[in-house]
Amino acid sequence: MKIKKYRAETMQEVILKVKSDLGADAIILHTRKFKQGGFFGLFAKKMVEVIATVDQDNKKRKESKLSESRQANEDNILKSELSQMKHMMNDMMGELKNKNQQSLHLVVNPSLERLIDALWTLGLSRKMARELAEEIADKVDLKGLNSEEIKDVLREKLKRELIDIKPIELESGKTKIISLVGPTGVGKTTTLAKLAARFSLFENKKVGLITADTYRIAAVEQLKTYSEIINLPLEVVFTPQELLNAIEGYQGYDLVLVDTAGRSQNNQLHISELKGFINNVPIDEIYLVLSATTKVDDLMKIIEVYNEIDLDKLIITKLDETNSWGTILEATAKAKKPLSYITVGQDVPEDIKLPESEQLIEDILKGLEL
Repeated sequence: MKIKKYRAETMQEVILKVKSDLGADAIILHTRKFKQGGFFGLFAKKMVEVIATVDQDNKKRKESKLSESRQANEDNILKSELSQMKHMMNDMMGELKNKNQQSLHLVVNPSLERLIDALWTLGLSRKMARELAEEIADKVDLKGLNSEEIKDVLREKLKRELIDIKPIELESGKTKIISLVGPTGVGKTTTLAKLAARFSLFENKKVGLITADTYRIAAVEQLKTYSEIINLPLEVVFTPQELLNAIEGYQGYDLVLVDTAGRSQNNQLHISELKGFINNVPIDEIYLVLSATTKVDDLMKIIEVYNEIDLDKLIITKLDETNSWGTILEATAKAKKPLSYITVGQDVPEDIKLPESEQLIEDILKGLEL
């Protein structure tokens, strides 16, 4: 047992000394008050003395209990963490098991695998082909791969996806400004000429043309040739201000069509330039022109990048150059924009069509071979 003496002017001060030295487990054995200093008893300072000790065994027991408590707490935390890790591992193993079962399901179900391949040949991505195949498998017995039953399920699915087909709609007394955008080689200029001829010759509308595709001299010359044949005015612009002036010059027209330079989806700088060019002028609708011959992965990238330009509708071209019309379904699903027109050849203006939903679905399904 350790015994010590402490002195201070007040009881509070001496107690603080005791606790500071011996800790909260200190035991006070004796206290007394006395006077210290002065002269013949005068001016002496009042003091407090405390004799205290600490029970080392008790302190050790408490420290041991505290250590045990901490250890127990750490053990509980560890057990909790181990339990959480076990649940996570079980979940991961469950997911892995499900994926393995799904993979095994595909391997041991050749009919489903054949259906996925058949849908893929329509121009769909493997992902969409698999999703459609599994949806069909929930409704139809695939053992016999009944072509008509499968097509019936697909028709219902496509009706829901392709019901939203919207043409260019003009309003009396108002000039509608429409711009065509898209990567190089998809046929924007020819498509623009087809639309111009359709509205000018068949619907007797007053149409004006503008080209901002000054990167390709051939594009300007091509559109100039079309404008002379159809007898429509054409303005060539190099800046947003010139584009704005050209649009203002077409006041009183029913429709103004603006051609833009083709921009690769892989060149973000050119995409930003295009966005700045057309977003600073009063354009009513922006149409993304896509080629049906484009690989699905590239098509998805094009749509993702061009969606930065606030697209309104889609035009799918060159359907005469492929038997895989499923591209249309992929494009509308990815862009979440309505289809407007399709083109099926080079003739102006005959080879641009406003598709009918049911006929379009049949055209997509005609390539399905099981």
